[in-house]
Amino acid sequence: MEANEIMDRIRSARDHALEQEREERQNIADADTADKQGAASVRLATRQAVREAFDDILGESTDPAQDG
Repeated sequence: MEANEIMDRIRSARDHALEQEREERQNIADADTADKQGAASVRLATRQAVREAFDDILGESTDPAQDG
């Protein structure tokens, strides 16, 4: 596997994590109980950490506030 292919796979995984992060933000907004909101917040924090780690590896920065 070439370095470019590895970086492309990392970038793809980062983009997927970013999309999941957006979904968790929506889950927090839609939560109808504190327990559901808390669970979504924990998942969001985990997804943010993963995305930020991928950003660090890639030397890039993503803005989770941007749509799509």
